Amino acid sequence: MYFYLIGVDYKSSTIDTREKLYRNRKAISGFCASHLPHEAALLTTCNRIEIYGLTKYADDALGHIAAFSERLPEFSKYAYVKYGEAEVFHHALRLGVGLESQLKGEPQILAQLEAWSSGDRVPLPIKVLWDRAITLARKIRVASKLNEDNDNIATIVLEDIRRRLGGRRKYEIVIVGTGKIAELFSGSRPIGAHLLFAAHKNYQKAQMLAMNSGGDALFLKDLPGIIARTDALICATSSPHHVIEKDIFNNLAVGREYPLYIYDLAIPRDVEPTSGRVNGIFLNNLDSLRYLFYRYNKSKQERIELASDLIGDVLKIHQELAHGKDH
Repeated sequence: MYFYLIGVDYKSSTIDTREKLYRNRKAISGFCASHLPHEAALLTTCNRIEIYGLTKYADDALGHIAAFSERLPEFSKYAYVKYGEAEVFHHALRLGVGLESQLKGEPQILAQLEAWSSGDRVPLPIKVLWDRAITLARKIRVASKLNEDNDNIATIVLEDIRRRLGGRRKYEIVIVGTGKIAELFSGSRPIGAHLLFAAHKNYQKAQMLAMNSGGDALFLKDLPGIIARTDALICATSSPHHVIEKDIFNNLAVGREYPLYIYDLAIPRDVEPTSGRVNGIFLNNLDSLRYLFYRYNKSKQERIELASDLIGDVLKIHQELAHGKDH
């Protein structure tokens, strides 16, 4: 079997490009279903879209990569390609350990990958490769001590909010969405913060998240009535379109002592990008938050380097075993 990978992530493309590709996911998955039946699987996370494929012969793998590039040139323009089991396995290990994440070593990525690889749409040989990668990634995370931090996007953003608000003892944060990222904020229970969970669709889930954090729930349609008093707005829905338009921020700056800090953590983005031009708005997205990720990653550089070295050791053993089988 010959493995290959075609992918786009936050390092190979801007958020504008990734947003367009996410909105075109049906065409990507449709190509896989029609041209690569039972031979490929599509992986999507907040920062990447990857197609994992396998063929019986090496030339077929190259042919599939070429066909994909011809059919979906906008994706291929920004894509990286991994060819052969060794390269794909190396990438899978780095992904599982968290070294390919914006927040290095994040624990959430491993659970995402495990859920994806165990799905019905992933061909068995790809499952087997990922089972090995996930098992080894867990061990590497322990050995490098990357598993000792439970930091995530919520803890990083909340720290930034506290810093920007100058140590205020009481403040209010609205979280739009009820998915995995909202769950992280709900579990953080920041001191001094009152969290409100605005439901785009699932109000019952918003109530559960609010109960867990000691906050409140509201419907998204009620957001205009409270936006003037809110200190920070965090958006993380799975909507393919903007759920918050620029008009909601009209006259926002009147009577405010601080800007409204907005963290749009969704792709496609939840907040109309031109909202950042409104007086009194400080708008961030996953690309503009790189300074936060850089600062955090730098603080754990030794563990990151150790994890990378351990991956190299694993790959060396893997290659020696494969070479032994060939002989």
